[in-house]
Amino acid sequence: MSTDHRRFARLLEQLHKVENTLTPEQSQHLQFLDAVKNDMAGKTTLAMRQYQDILEQPLDPLTGIRARTALIALYLQQQKYVKAYSLANTLIAEMPRIKDRRVHLYALKILIRVSNSEQRYDQAIRYADQLEAMGGNDEYRCEARVFRTQAMLYRGDSTTSARADFRKAIDTCRSANLLGFANNLRLDWAELESEEGHPDQSIADLHRITPDVMRSGFRPSVATLQAFLSQAYLKKGAFARARRHALAALEASDPKDSNWTLQYVYRILYRIDKHDHHFSSALRMHEKYMQQYKASMADARAQALAYQMVRQDILSKKLRLEELGKQNRVLRLRQSLDRKSAETSHLYILLLLLVLAFIGFWAYRIKHSQVRFRRMARHDDLTGVLNRPYFFEQVENALLRLEKTGGEACFLILDMDHFKRVNDMYGHISGDKVLKHVTRICLQELRSEHIFGRMGGEEFGILIPDGSRTLGMEIGDRIRRALAATPVAVHEHTSVTITASIGLAHTALCGHALKALLIAADEALYAAKRSGRNKLILHKGHRAPAIT
Repeated sequence: MSTDHRRFARLLEQLHKVENTLTPEQSQHLQFLDAVKNDMAGKTTLAMRQYQDILEQPLDPLTGIRARTALIALYLQQQKYVKAYSLANTLIAEMPRIKDRRVHLYALKILIRVSNSEQRYDQAIRYADQLEAMGGNDEYRCEARVFRTQAMLYRGDSTTSARADFRKAIDTCRSANLLGFANNLRLDWAELESEEGHPDQSIADLHRITPDVMRSGFRPSVATLQAFLSQAYLKKGAFARARRHALAALEASDPKDSNWTLQYVYRILYRIDKHDHHFSSALRMHEKYMQQYKASMADARAQALAYQMVRQDILSKKLRLEELGKQNRVLRLRQSLDRKSAETSHLYILLLLLVLAFIGFWAYRIKHSQVRFRRMARHDDLTGVLNRPYFFEQVENALLRLEKTGGEACFLILDMDHFKRVNDMYGHISGDKVLKHVTRICLQELRSEHIFGRMGGEEFGILIPDGSRTLGMEIGDRIRRALAATPVAVHEHTSVTITASIGLAHTALCGHALKALLIAADEALYAAKRSGRNKLILHKGHRAPAIT
């Protein structure tokens, strides 16, 4: 499963041929392996359903824990951090009761991943030390040393101290025949050599492990290999070879994903195009690099917010338990006081009211904090409107409902003209004032059922459900004209007039798929930019866009 994916798939086919001879526990184990195969193939929804089926009634403790850890890993992969951290907390609570050594070791592995995601690197290293101490063989020692090395790098330890751990982990994984782990470590090692100014050694090491990585068929490892080769050749000044390997890395990556490999490769291609004076292509690569960079920053922030929300939830539950305990103690005290005298009962009532008031106050504080964190996770800090991930989620849900009912919708992308000049001439604080001004103008022209969000930078998105093309153009043109007619003060005695270009797409021409509407509206937006800005253009499918 971890070293040869093709052979793993063939063995599963052989097991299914004798499935009727398996015990119920073995059949559930086979179901888990099927889920792993679907997970590897990108069939995430099916894999998650299979893992959840196992969790509802696990027949074997090891299979149940492995299904739970796999589900946590998928939640991390899909950036559903609140679910991942909440499920991990239930696993932590069960750890003292897990007597099976294999189950305990398996649980430690996923807790290391969660700790790294929460940026609790010292905790991850402690779990890795427990894994190595309990494992007792090279397989567990390999995994433990891999996890420890990763946590040390994330924590920012010096490369000098990390090198010894790298070498020890690689040697251990190779002796255990865990080539997948060994290859990933060797890739990281080669990257360190390139970063430290030894590109020739890095290239030699990368070419040495290329056959093993390509033979594994694991696309993320292939993409990483090609990306590191591209970076090493770039450091040598071999721009043609660097470009070839960068394009190979893109081919091995999923362009729909947001991950560090795409960010890494787009930055390399930007530098190559800039060196070769292909400035138009360099600009496109830099824009894609910034998209990936912004997505990674949003993801990091989502992890931090999820961690805080889960911590708040744990604290809330703890306070509720303390409340119940205090109530029980107060009730026992009341019984004792009632037996002694009537006067003491008045004292008890006062004490009870004070305790309940104190608990109610803290329960309110915690609930208020949870609501605030939830809003921060869904809304843009500066403008207060929906942020990019939550805006797209709401738009996609609305489009699905409209598709089922046969309704139509308009999708608009609004981009401010020459916004960079405002930042350059008056500073970013003035740029923030302009962004808030544009948000106010848009909200004045929109109704509560319209979905409005900031897509990033100076770009905003609007979905008008059950709206005709005419209505969408009217609303978009009102916004455009209102912006052009309303200057905004950037300094005490200085005002500027901001115009906007708007691209409009309609479901009657582009369908109800969010991706298609995005592409169409973006094409219309760029047509508005090219035709002189301060325009609204309707995308008309394969025909030329209409300008207003």
